[in-house]
Amino acid sequence: MRKTRTHLDASKSTNEHAHTQTTQPMEASLAAAAVGLFPPPRIRIRITKSSPLPRPRRLQSVPSKIWTSGSRACLVAASASTPPAPGGGLYSAATYELTPENVDRVLDDVRPYLISDGGNVTVVAVEDGVISLKLEGACGSCPSSTTTMNMGIERVLKEKFGDAFKEIRQVFDGDQPAAETTAEAVNRHLDILRPAIANYGGSVDVLAVDGEDCLVRYDGPESIGSGIKAAIKEKFPDITSVVFTL
Repeated sequence: MRKTRTHLDASKSTNEHAHTQTTQPMEASLAAAAVGLFPPPRIRIRITKSSPLPRPRRLQSVPSKIWTSGSRACLVAASASTPPAPGGGLYSAATYELTPENVDRVLDDVRPYLISDGGNVTVVAVEDGVISLKLEGACGSCPSSTTTMNMGIERVLKEKFGDAFKEIRQVFDGDQPAAETTAEAVNRHLDILRPAIANYGGSVDVLAVDGEDCLVRYDGPESIGSGIKAAIKEKFPDITSVVFTL
């Protein structure tokens, strides 16, 4: 009885082992067949060229507007404390405060033309935008003196003083007795021209008057000399010949 039981157990163990060995190859075969029939899904990775990222926008700087509405006022204020520099020139863009001194400086630019014609100009007064001027020498008695004022001097003053300048008035001499024809009298008459003559490097001095002849020591530009001769003859009709000497 015990032998029979032992034999059965041994036989059972042998069968289980044989079954295990038989089952494993079968499972492997079935797995291989399943792989053949149902292949694993393929995952495709597609690489495409992506569009470039948008670049950050560059901020554009907008220049700010600087309003200088007070620039002209500052320029006028500066001119009020600082007189225009000598030799600034008739054609400079500077404008000045309207004062007798500044008017006289501006007229220095036109005086050579007046002196070359035997005349000059003097500032008599400046008040409320009105500039009173007196043409002297040959210019004072010239028939075209009004044209000289309006088209020449007035235009220059308007450019230099702007809206502060309103109008120009010409001042005339009253009736005067005829001047005595002497060297001293001629010298006094030339005093009105001497400052302008000196500004252009010239000098003038009457040496003698003999009848119709006037002897003058003069050093300076020829055009100014011609104006001196005209000024003497205009003021002293008795003199018909003005002779220059060094």
